[in-house]
Amino acid sequence: MSWPLAIPAERLVDGEVSLRSYESADATGLFAAIGDARVWEHIPRLIPRDASELDATMAPGLGAAQRLAFTVFRESTIVGTTSIFFESATPDGVEIGATLFAPSVWGTGINARVKSILVREVFEIGAQWISLRTDERNFRSAAAIRKLGAVDLGVRQDTVVRRDGSLRRSRFFRLEPSSA
Repeated sequence: MSWPLAIPAERLVDGEVSLRSYESADATGLFAAIGDARVWEHIPRLIPRDASELDATMAPGLGAAQRLAFTVFRESTIVGTTSIFFESATPDGVEIGATLFAPSVWGTGINARVKSILVREVFEIGAQWISLRTDERNFRSAAAIRKLGAVDLGVRQDTVVRRDGSLRRSRFFRLEPSSA
């Protein structure tokens, strides 16, 4: 699998739900959608104070990983974001994460549709596996990941530091083409 992934925009659609590569012009709408503190409850980094700070967090790289960030739309309204992360040390697969949605779309199935789009495309490109993870305390996210058919690999210490300074324990999941 080569990076960056090339996913045609017309393939990132499921009815009224669509994704496109994040652009700085999306920051204002995205901040309006996910500016609610509940969205950031289990996210380790500081909550952005405005659209400009949010835009700065959407950088293409995160540590050793490369990031492909997406803006998620319901019809023409921005409702969230998600990303694909690639690490050259593990080139056979990717991680899907950094998914944040407006509380107004929680429980509507949009997250499952977005993940299904990405899972389909990533496996079609040739990934052998997809990893997902969530804070051990984020039961809503863990339940959504299980619904995708991901295998729960359990909880273990992560390298991510929570906003309160504690080292996060994450629940890790894995999807393979046969389970998706």
